[in-house]
Amino acid sequence: MRGRAPLFILVVVACTVAAFLALASSTLVPAVGQEGVKYIGSAKCKMCHADQHKAWGEMKHSHAFDYLTPEQVATGKDEKGKACAACHTTGYGKGGFESVEKTPKLTNVGCESCHGAGQAHQKAMLMAMQTDETPEEKQISKNVGCAGCHNPHISYKKLYGKK
Repeated sequence: MRGRAPLFILVVVACTVAAFLALASSTLVPAVGQEGVKYIGSAKCKMCHADQHKAWGEMKHSHAFDYLTPEQVATGKDEKGKACAACHTTGYGKGGFESVEKTPKLTNVGCESCHGAGQAHQKAMLMAMQTDETPEEKQISKNVGCAGCHNPHISYKKLYGKK
């Protein structure tokens, strides 16, 4: 029986770590994982983050939607069936961008593409401003998952025959 104790402890520790990692990663999921939290668009972020918004405006992300062809805009996919909107808009498939008509403020790769839906952050910060307190939870992810769109294993220039 004594020989099994270290194995039991190892299994308990491994399960605890796995549960913690699952819980921690679930808090970084934008809108779909945060029921009721909505995307607000980068223009709302500009109200408090003017310098960051200006820097974003000088990046290709701020006009990523312009790189799509009319067919890709209409269908949301390229000729190989890949969802272009997932990387050229904010929150596509996660409760954000749906179409140019329904969600025009979410075209392009905005702040919430990396930081998650901003409604909870905006509310927390506005409440803090009214009470002159620093909120315990700012309700925004610092997780910037660039590899979701910028996959280092795919050369889009080679894939689409561009040099």
